[in-house]
Order: sequence, then structure tokens, then C-alpha cells
Amino acid sequence: MPAALIPKEEVLARLLEVFREHGYEGASLAVLSEATGLGRSSLYHHFPGGKEEMATSVLAYLDGLLKQALYAPLETMASPNKKLDAMLAVLDEVYDGGTKACLLERLCASAGRPVIGGPLRRSFDLWLTAFETLGVDAGIPRAVARSRAEDALGRIEGALVVVAGTGNKRVFARALKDVRATLLANKETVAS
Repeated sequence: MPAALIPKEEVLARLLEVFREHGYEGASLAVLSEATGLGRSSLYHHFPGGKEEMATSVLAYLDGLLKQALYAPLETMASPNKKLDAMLAVLDEVYDGGTKACLLERLCASAGRPVIGGPLRRSFDLWLTAFETLGVDAGIPRAVARSRAEDALGRIEGALVVVAGTGNKRVFARALKDVRATLLANKETVAS
């Protein structure tokens, strides 16, 4: 499909993969242009704020994906454990069993963080709020649910970093298993 006919959502999906693979600094205009099929002038036409606007637009796009992935199960009538299973299955798919880097982690380490810090916090808060809401819905006190949500996010993000460094996908699978076992566990079972 000619670049001029590529829908904006496809452009954002391609930009997401570039930032995921190269980080903010490594995502040069040449790399971004090649990935999207858009010339530099076309990129600036779509994103007048340059690479910073591309990164914030990609984070907004990711937020939409996260809302769909993490919040859709919350709206079902399934049990909290089934909802958690659905959420973790989507995350496993999004990160291809841990082999795909996390865009949020890549952008956190970025020199562009002062500009994209707000959108990054919003994206992380989407995850945390989804996990916290699930815990509260399961009868866990809000403070405990928030703490467990933070621990779960740390496990998942940390596992993605370890897999990137070692190539051992079992680390990610184990992190998801640990989240499944602890996020909604009876408060007597898991120290919070």
C-alpha cells in the first residue's frame, strides 16, 4: 500500500515497533521514515512536533491498546480469576511470550523523558489501575490491591528486561505465573 494511503493507526503501529526496538534515541528520522514509508516531510506533516510528538502519539495509541486489553476483561461477568487470566493472556500475546521489548521501559530510559514523562506515567497508571480495580472487585482492600498491582507490574516489566538480556523466555512465563498466583490471593496466603 502506498505510504500516502496508510491509515494513521498503521503509521502509529509501525512507529510503536520502531520505538520498541530502538528506543527514543535510536529511533532516528531515517529509521522512522523507512518503517512508515513516509518521507521526512510527510512525517513532519503528520507530526509537526517531530519525534517528540511521534513518541507521545505512540504512547496515546498504546494507551488505547492497553485499555482494550486490560479493561475489556474487567467489563465481563467472569470471575476475577478468569478476568486476570484474560488480561495476562493478552499481555503474553502483546509481548510475544516475553520476546518483544516493552515500549514503556524503552522510553523510560530515554533522554526525551522530560517531554514524554507525563504520557509515560499515564500509561503505567492504566496498568496499575486495571490490576488494582481487579483486586478491589475481588474483595481485596484498596491499599493492598494497589501494592499488589505495583508488584505485578514490576514483575512483568522486570521479566521483560531480563528476557531481553538473557533470551530466556521462561523468566517472563514465570513472572506471569507469579502474578496469577499472587495478585488476587487470599490476604492470609500472601504477605502484602
